[in-house]
Amino acid sequence: MKIGIVGAGAIGLTLGAALAKAHDVLVLARRAATAELLARDGITVAGEAEAKQVRVHATIEPERFADRDAVLVAVKAYATADSLAPLRGVLPAHALVASVQNGIDNAAHARAALPENRVIAGSTMQGAISLGEGRVRVVNRGETTFARDDRALPTSFDLAHAFIEAGLEARVVDDVEPVLWRKLLVNAALNPLGALAARTNGAVATDPDLAPLAEILAAEAAAVAASEGVEAGDPWGTVEAAARASAANRNSMLQDLDAGRPTEIDAISGAILRRARAHGIAVPLTETMLRLVRGRERSALRAGHGDEP
Repeated sequence: MKIGIVGAGAIGLTLGAALAKAHDVLVLARRAATAELLARDGITVAGEAEAKQVRVHATIEPERFADRDAVLVAVKAYATADSLAPLRGVLPAHALVASVQNGIDNAAHARAALPENRVIAGSTMQGAISLGEGRVRVVNRGETTFARDDRALPTSFDLAHAFIEAGLEARVVDDVEPVLWRKLLVNAALNPLGALAARTNGAVATDPDLAPLAEILAAEAAAVAASEGVEAGDPWGTVEAAARASAANRNSMLQDLDAGRPTEIDAISGAILRRARAHGIAVPLTETMLRLVRGRERSALRAGHGDEP
């Protein structure tokens, strides 16, 4: 399968390197220097049995996506519209576009940017840390889930099979909303605390001061999910399981602050707060996390150097 990946951050490169084992992968980067580096040196993946270098194609030219069968959107949530707009009218009509980003609103933003294409929501539990210059360290090989779309070829099942062919776990579900909300719940509980305290996921979930706060954040997110008609099950159990699976991960929000980049706090805690207000639900700790991370973000941005979103 000819797969395009929009975004050369940690998740985009992690998926790109894995999929390139079995498929034709083309990465759309924001910066020419990044594309040149990837095209020349490939992606270096550490954190597994041994570090390996994987060859991929890379570009900053949207026109090169004209032959892609499927496109994975792996940019930061706030960059979705701007990153996809250049692909409008370029992607072939049959191309299937799948968001694998944090948050629950990305597919809607992608559909607005690419109205001529099929767009599906997805979620990945891959965990990776960007090491810069085309290098990533994988800390968790989690499952990727796609919403069902079998209106044309390739279908969601074809895309999931492409992942499986490359040695990745993937599945298709009829209702992806519970999956998106569980990921959002995990992110809302772990990411702000990990970012503010500079701790790994495993540390947040076991720290005697941070874990009780994470449990409250999970409960607040679950209450909002329920108001949206989504049953979250055991919120804290979900967070603990995710933290164990990605114990060594320095979450993406922490990585963003360290790199002086904008975070996805608005797509995570902000999305929960907006829906909570619409339903008249109080989520005081979620709002506190939103404000604290925004404040920390403003300080980090002043010293930032703007890596790939």
